[in-house]
This record gives sequence, structure tokens and C-alpha cells, in this order.
Amino acid sequence: MGTGSLWPLALLITIPLVILLYILKRKYREKEVSSSLLWKEAYKNTQANTPWEKLKVSIMMILQILIILLIIFALMSPFLKFGGKTYKNLIIVMDTTASMSTLYERDKTRLDEGKEMTKEYIKSIKESTNNYIIAFNGTSNIETKNSIDEVTQTYGSGDISSVLSYVRSLGEGLEEYEVLVVTDKNIDLGDVNGKVISLANSGENAAITNLSHKFVEGKMKVIATVKNTGNSDYSGDFSLYNGDELLKVESLDLPKGESKTLNFELEDFKGDYLKGELSKKDLISGDNTYYDVVSNNKGKKVLLVTEKNVFLEKSFNNIENVDLYKTNDVNNMTEEDYDLYVFDNVTPEIMPKKGSILFINPTSNEFFKVENKEELGQATGVQEELSKYTKDIKFTLSSYKNIELPYFGKAFLKVDGNTIGFLGEINGRSIAALGFDVHNSDFVLKKEFPILVYELGEKLIKSGILYKNNYKAGDEIVIKGTPFGKSLKVKSLNKNYIGVTQGSRYNSISELGLYKVQEESNENEKSEEMFSINFPTDEETNLGEENIGEENNLKSEVKILKKGLSLVPLLLMLAIIGLLTEWILYLKGN
Repeated sequence: MGTGSLWPLALLITIPLVILLYILKRKYREKEVSSSLLWKEAYKNTQANTPWEKLKVSIMMILQILIILLIIFALMSPFLKFGGKTYKNLIIVMDTTASMSTLYERDKTRLDEGKEMTKEYIKSIKESTNNYIIAFNGTSNIETKNSIDEVTQTYGSGDISSVLSYVRSLGEGLEEYEVLVVTDKNIDLGDVNGKVISLANSGENAAITNLSHKFVEGKMKVIATVKNTGNSDYSGDFSLYNGDELLKVESLDLPKGESKTLNFELEDFKGDYLKGELSKKDLISGDNTYYDVVSNNKGKKVLLVTEKNVFLEKSFNNIENVDLYKTNDVNNMTEEDYDLYVFDNVTPEIMPKKGSILFINPTSNEFFKVENKEELGQATGVQEELSKYTKDIKFTLSSYKNIELPYFGKAFLKVDGNTIGFLGEINGRSIAALGFDVHNSDFVLKKEFPILVYELGEKLIKSGILYKNNYKAGDEIVIKGTPFGKSLKVKSLNKNYIGVTQGSRYNSISELGLYKVQEESNENEKSEEMFSINFPTDEETNLGEENIGEENNLKSEVKILKKGLSLVPLLLMLAIIGLLTEWILYLKGN
């Protein structure tokens, strides 16, 4: 037998106080009676010369002392030890990955059940045991908690075995320890001393594994894939929404383990996102909804027209989500449209009708005029037009061209008052120019060169605040921002993320759904983009019976887990029985 604490023993001082109450002389009231048979007892009471009387053993006193002892013993949290050694340190690993959100019993998820079991286990061991609680969210970021109640559901995916190296390191610093792993996945503890509670269960479930779109000839083609990941046949409805507006409904009949691809065609789509939803409730609610944010900023095409400029090619290759095409002759240009045309040392006679344009060492054209300057010059940046990374730029030119700044442009590079670099927008198209051949300068040797080209590219193709707009939970989300952004905010329905900067990375966002990223530029212009986080269906939705084994049966693990039987409920029950007995005796006049 063991106890959780000894401090309640101090309450034993109340027992002498109870005995003291029974030896205090009781006061009697005079009362006339019709008989003198009681005079002997009255005489005995009047003979006492002190406030005390001889202690008389009373069943009531014995019951009261016994009740006090029972309550004191209960406060000491006694338990019967059996089933193995009790360790001084308990390391608890709680799996919080997406599959732990599966319903286990009624309205309880696997994680809820695991938390309740762990609490009971902690109650059954000594209160003096040190508990170390680790939440595994599927990433390499180990989260430690102060209590089981702090463990919350996340939606990442990952191999829980990866946490064992951390457990071993933690255990090396402890005198003796045991590990308790609560998960729904297979894990081999190896040389780690501990137990695994597997909460895997099977049942009915279907998941939306993909929802995506593309535009073809002005129409939106939508593809959705639904898979039966449960242990029985599935039937239900798939609904497609434009935001909250219902667009399409299709019935599904899926045999166990089968999937179905649905195709839709939408005309004149105007909206921010698509939503796919399964109507039927099953064991996993998170995989019944899938978001697909629609963005025009991704997959930009850039055509580089140059004889041979390795510096430019490498710089444009650094821009994310850009497909770079190259040609060495302007006459080789096809009728295919590009988001950005880069003309290096060449100026086409007929300009593209669409897309942005970057001229490098150009001649006069329909957008602006140039004047040759065959002289040495020192180029400097116009600070208010450049980012903090390029505002102090300086480089030397052997020759350059003075650009007559068009009305729609703003200069960002100058040589002695002459404009050699500008950026502007006309008729919805962005136009920029660098009035020099990069080979006739030491610009390419400066660290600012690739940064300036990158920033120009970002401005011209407007690739947006995000690299992409749709993620699976656990994916790394990079908030890249734009070159001239000064503040960023990330918002979800239930939380705002503060301290967001360009290049901020997140891989442990715990909520599924839609998020908004807001950016304010140096010119107080505000822009906003959305991204979605969806359930990682490929790794976390298998509810087939082949996932369940005898060793994973929770009911068979309960007896193994218990290190001791708490005596607190029994002692409190006996104390209540004692109180009821005392009350009955009091009513009978004992």
C-alpha cells in the first residue's frame, strides 16, 4: 500500500478535541417531576466540584472518531500497489495528429478517450511522481505541457516513433522513469521502458482527398476525389460550393476501399474559393470538407529574350512559382501569352498586347524614349522607390542610356540626374526599364543585383503575398510578402497570428479551414490573400479493420495500465455510512 501525501495526519489533532467535548460537564436544567425516583442521579450530578466529568465510552463518540480517521486517511490518497514497480518519473506522450480526431465512443474522439485514460492512470500512482507531458503534433516541434488538459487536437501527420529519440534524451537525465504513449498508430518502443495505449478503431468513413481547379478557354474545370476509407460500403452526397453558394450536388455509392473522381465545369466563375462537402456524418468530420482557394497570382509564365545572359537567367529562376522560357531571337516569339516579357539588349518592333514588360538596355519605343550616354557614370538608387535591401545600391557604368521618364513611371535608378531605371503602370500593364547593358557595369558583382531583379520580377508579375494558396495540415506555410510590404497579419476564424514578418514559416497551425493574409505597403496600400488548410487525408483517414489488432484493444489494456487501486472512494463511502449511522442513533436518543 502507498499514500499520495502525509500532510492530512496533522488533522489527527481534532480527535482529542472530540474526546474533550465528551468529558466536559454538562449543564442541567431544573425541572419539576411527579416522582422522586430520579433523585439519586440528580444527587450524583450535584456532587461534581469541577467542570469535568469522568469519560464515558459512547458509541456516538466512537463513530465520530472513526469518521474523522476515515476522512483523514482519504485525504492522504491511499492506494493498493500491484502490477509492477512504481517509478519516480512518468513520461507521457500524447498523439495529437489528425487521426486522433476520429470518433471513438459516442461524442468522444480518440484524443478525448486517451486524455481520460491518462488522467485515471495518473490518479492511480503516487502524487509525488513527476509527470512529463509531451504532445506530438506530427512535426519535429516537440511541445511540452503542464497538464493533460492543455493537450489539444491538432491536424498534422507524422510518424510518432520520431519522438522516441527525445524521450530517450529526457530519460537519461532522470533517476528512473516509465513512458506511457497514447496513440492510434503502431509504435515499437524498443529499449524504452514503457507501455503503449493504442486507440485505433474501425468504422464508416469517407474522405475528400482532393479538390482542385484550372481554367480552360474561360471556363473553370473542377476535379474532386472522394475515397471510402472505412470498413464498409459508403453512400452519401457530395456538394460543391462557391463560397456559401451551392453549385452542384452528386450522389455517391462507394464500395470499401474504392475512390471516385468527380468532374465539374463552371462558367463565369466569380469567387474566392471552392468548398467540397460530404453530407453524411461519419467517424472523422475533418475530412468531410475540403477548400480550394482560387487565385490568379500563381503559375506565372516569363519569357526571357536574350543572346546569353546567365546573370538574368539565374535571378529570374529564384522567383517562386515562375515558369521561365527563353529564346535568343525576338522573331522566335510565338502567339502564346506570357505574364512577363524580358527583352535584354533587344527591342521588338511590335510589342506584345498583353503582359508586363521589362526592357534592359532598350532603344526608343512606344512607351518611352532613350538617349545614349557613352560616358562613365556612378549609378545610385532612389531610396523612397526601393526596398530596404536595395535602397543603398551603388555601382559603376562604362556607358548607359538616359530614359525620358514617361508620365506613368517612377524612377528608381539614376546617374547624375539621368534616369536609368523606372517602373510604372499603364492600361493595366506594368512597364519597367534598365537603361544599360549589365555586362558594361559591375552591377552583377554586387549583392543587390539578384535582389533588385527579384523585386522587379515580383512587382511586374504580381506573384502575391503567398507562394501557394492551398495546404494540407502540417505543411510548411511561408508568408513571403511583397518587396514593399511593411506589415503583415494572418487571420483565421478563431485566432490572429501576430509577429508575422516576410518569410514567416508555420507548420503547426492547429485549425482546419480558411485563413486571410493582409499586407500594408509603404504607400499605405492594402492587399489581401487567402489560403486553406485541409485534412491530411492520405495519411490519417484509414479506418479499415486491417488497422486494428488484438494488441490495440483498449479494453484489454486497462488492467495492464493500473499500477494501483485508489482507496479514496471506499473510505469516503464508509465515512458517509458512519455519518448516517450517527444520525440514526441520535434520532433514537442514544
